[in-house]
Amino acid sequence: MLNCIADAFRRAFYRIRENTRAILKRIRCISLSRQSWARIGSYAALALLLCLLGAASYAYRNRSASQPQPKAALAVRTPSPTATPEPTPEPIRWVWPLEGEIVGAYSPDTPVWSGTLGQWQTHPGLDIAGSPGEAVYACRDGIVADAWSDRLWGNVIVLEHEDGYSSVYAGLNTLKLVSVGDAVTTGQIISAVGDSAACEAEKAWHIHFELKQDGESVDFRTLVD
Repeated sequence: MLNCIADAFRRAFYRIRENTRAILKRIRCISLSRQSWARIGSYAALALLLCLLGAASYAYRNRSASQPQPKAALAVRTPSPTATPEPTPEPIRWVWPLEGEIVGAYSPDTPVWSGTLGQWQTHPGLDIAGSPGEAVYACRDGIVADAWSDRLWGNVIVLEHEDGYSSVYAGLNTLKLVSVGDAVTTGQIISAVGDSAACEAEKAWHIHFELKQDGESVDFRTLVD
């Protein structure tokens, strides 16, 4: 389109030039009338208009060169995802099976005197005093592995726990609160204080409590506050 406009301007310019030459020749030959001067003025105005149009066309053709070029968009940096810290495992929770006085010390290696049996023998557990019928609790989450009534130890319940631990509760009042295979939670009532342990009959009402890990006796007092 711009080329067509330029060609038209060029042809108009040539026509104006030829007309101007013809006019000048006529001026030399004859005296100009008012109409002639008016015609010359019209030609001059037309020439000026064409020059203005040509200048505008030139400016339009070259405007893109002067326009500012768009800047490249800045790359947006996506922050690296923050690693989620792994939760710290809660420490293993142990609770006393019975809150009471220790009337039989933990002595798995050194023999202690048994007044009931009249002999020296090791004692791989704790005798914890309590009131008749007082609740006895599971010392930790576990499974009831065994439960029986023994001539020497009376009513006995064994719980199995994680990490190879097992707990033994003897001299209990009843075996009816839990059954073999039951899952128990820390602090759950599993029985009550009784006097069924004939081998420790000289002591006040209490339970005999043992803790083992992989079959080896463990001092429960080292695991609780």
